[in-house]
Amino acid sequence: MEKSIWGNIEFVKVSAGSFLMGSEHNELFGSYEKPQHSVNIPYDYWIARFPVTNGQYVANMRSHPVSSWEEKQDHPIVGITWQKAMACCKELNNLLKDLIPQGLILRLPTESEWERAARGIDGRKWPWGNEFDKNNCNSAEGHKGDTTPVGLYSPRGDSPCGCADMAGNVWEWCHSFYKDYPYQINDDRENEKLDFVGHALRGGSFFFDSNYARCAARIRGDPSFDGKYCGFRVVVSIPLS
Repeated sequence: MEKSIWGNIEFVKVSAGSFLMGSEHNELFGSYEKPQHSVNIPYDYWIARFPVTNGQYVANMRSHPVSSWEEKQDHPIVGITWQKAMACCKELNNLLKDLIPQGLILRLPTESEWERAARGIDGRKWPWGNEFDKNNCNSAEGHKGDTTPVGLYSPRGDSPCGCADMAGNVWEWCHSFYKDYPYQINDDRENEKLDFVGHALRGGSFFFDSNYARCAARIRGDPSFDGKYCGFRVVVSIPLS
C-alpha cells in the first residue's frame, strides 16, 4: 500500500486500470446496479484511507453541522449535505494547495473512483471478499446503533488498496449524479453546472444491513439531504472539467 499524508488526511494510491463496476442484478429495490461492466480509469489517483472525521472537519471548516460531536472526534462526520461536503473540499484545496501534486485537485470521488477503491479489480462483493462477515464492518448486523471510530475494523475489513470503512459506518457522498449504467465520465454525470435528480451515496451505514454495504450498492440522495447516516471521504485526482 502506497500512502501519503497531506494536511491531516492520510491517502492511499489507486493505480490506473480497468475494473468491474456494478453487479449482474439490481440487488436493492429501486437501485440501478446493472449491467455489470468494465470501466477503465486511465489515471492514478489518491483516495482518503478513512472518511472525514468530526475532528478533521472542524479543524478545517471551524464549525460543525450537528451538536455534541466533541466526544466522537475520531468518528466519521454525519449530518452532512452534498453541498457542505463540496464546500469542505473547496476549503481543503485552498489549505493544501502547496502540498497537492501539480495538476491534481482535492474533491469528492466519482462513483467509479469510489467503487474501484472499494473492490479492486476482481468484482468482489465486499471490500474484503465475497463472503459477508459482520466482524469486518459497522453494519446493522453488528448492532452498534451508531458510528464507530474510523479504522476500528482495519485491517480485516480493508479494501484491496488499503481503504477502511468502505462498507458500513456512514454513507459516503460521491461527486457523481445518480444515473443509469453503464458509467461514463463524459455523459454529464460529473457536470456540476447541471441539476439532475440527486447524487450517489455509497458504502451503507451502521443502520443498514450487509446488502447495502456491498461495493456495488448505490442509493440516490438529494444534495440538500443532511441525514444522520451521511458523511464523505475525499480524493486527490484530476479535475473533472
